[in-house]
Amino acid sequence: MAGLADYAGWLYGQPGMQTLLLELQDEAGQDVLLMLSACWLGRQQREAEPQLWQELHAAQRPWRERVIQPLRQVRRGLAGNPDVAALYEQVKACELAAEWHQLTVLERLCAGAAGTGQAPRDCVLAHLARCCGSTQDVRLHTLASAALAG
Repeated sequence: MAGLADYAGWLYGQPGMQTLLLELQDEAGQDVLLMLSACWLGRQQREAEPQLWQELHAAQRPWRERVIQPLRQVRRGLAGNPDVAALYEQVKACELAAEWHQLTVLERLCAGAAGTGQAPRDCVLAHLARCCGSTQDVRLHTLASAALAG
């Protein structure tokens, strides 16, 4: 199985996934990198341990709040202004670099996750539940289906 960054790039690039993930981020307050991690772990049929998810959230929260969200805020503030198009692209590249870096951090934290005999879809949903607090949002089920495609 591919590493987390490769898998995340693949899943994010699937039809409709960018929109779905960004909607879950902007409308439901979910973290895209953690959702991608949940799908990756579930696809590998790793155990959805509460301790692992506490560690993932603890590692992601400060990086998201101190690095990714400020870059995103600046990028969105620059969007649509042709006078600063080059700066917009530079900030966007920094935001993406910060996200790719964090995927490597999250993957390292997942290295010791134990396998499980759970069905892949059940495993993905279990990780999404740990990641997002529940799987009541139907969009998470759409994400789980996409995570197992291909």
